[in-house]
Amino acid sequence: MQRYQREHFWNAIVWPLLWPLLLLQAALIILCLAVGAMVWWMSPANASWSTTLWLMSALLIGSSLNVGAFLMLVKARGRRKDIRFIQELAELERHSQALCATVAQSQPDPKFATPNEAVESHLPLQRLARVNEVLAGLERRMHCLQLANVASRSTQQEQEQEQALLDDLQHQQRQLKHLIAGRDRAREESRLKSGYLTLLQRETDALLDHLNVMADKEITDSCRQNVMEVRERLSDIRALLTNLVQQSVGESAVAGAVTGVTGSEEATSGQRGGLQRHLRVLVVDDGPVNLMLARQMLETQGLQVEGVSSGEQALARQQGGFFDLVFMDIFMPTMDGLETSRRWRDYERTHGGNQSSVLVALTANADNAGRDACLNAGMDDLLAKPYQPETLLNMITHWFPGKIKPAPSA
Repeated sequence: MQRYQREHFWNAIVWPLLWPLLLLQAALIILCLAVGAMVWWMSPANASWSTTLWLMSALLIGSSLNVGAFLMLVKARGRRKDIRFIQELAELERHSQALCATVAQSQPDPKFATPNEAVESHLPLQRLARVNEVLAGLERRMHCLQLANVASRSTQQEQEQEQALLDDLQHQQRQLKHLIAGRDRAREESRLKSGYLTLLQRETDALLDHLNVMADKEITDSCRQNVMEVRERLSDIRALLTNLVQQSVGESAVAGAVTGVTGSEEATSGQRGGLQRHLRVLVVDDGPVNLMLARQMLETQGLQVEGVSSGEQALARQQGGFFDLVFMDIFMPTMDGLETSRRWRDYERTHGGNQSSVLVALTANADNAGRDACLNAGMDDLLAKPYQPETLLNMITHWFPGKIKPAPSA
């Protein structure tokens, strides 16, 4: 028997009965001794061994009676404890059976069997061991249920995440379908627009050729001047149509030049960025269409571009700062491009010092006579109208190498 079990047995059964019996035994011994002493004191001469024997017999009988009474009390108290233990054990068995039945109903499992009623013939310790086994099995069952619940929640969360991803994918697919449909519509509209613009450009080219034929015929100077003015305006319109056609079909040389320059500028922005910012360009053209196209094209290259519509305005801008490159229209009212170029060069000789602008003529008359007249007026080069955007950019590359990337041919 272990120490705590001995202490429990002693404190619960033996000690509450033993100490009153010990006190009673002590009182009996003291009483016998007192009686013997009184007998001895009253008749010492007549005392004999028989008296002593009787006293010892009385003490032995009294002690035996005390021991017998002690054992009877221990037996009675043990029986009461045993009855109380059996009652508590039966109550424990009943609660364990009810708990197992509840678990079996909520979570049916063929491997988990509900314990039967306790057999009364079994010893209490066997019944207690059986209850311990049932409770241990119930604990394992509850642990398995907890693990199953955790796994079920985890699986449910994964399913919810998968469903959310699936919904998002479906939403993205619907958006992609809408984008593809929009792209197809845009392509069809662009194709129709390109067809319309190409047809309009073809008609404009035919009209321009007709004006060139009329200019070569023998007509009056006034009529030829009117034809040249109409051809100048028609050249501006043709340049605008050419730019629109190239943008609509994705063949614009400007887009290719901008893309090429942008890709290289991202790697060498510290080297070429400063050069482009310091390259100033002046566009002199009385046609608003040509002026708009030229400014738009040059500004996309990072150049500092200014535009004016007359020779007087160009000479006024010259006094405000130096321009590296000047695109000069020849046919302008009041003061044409040739006279403006002469005065530009005169101002440079008197005020410019060593700085000299590059003057490029913009004219529809690109024959030898026209080129000679431009060079004699102080111009450096000539750009025939109507010009393509890539020819405008290549002209800058020719006179200022390294400033921009030359545009590929359309």
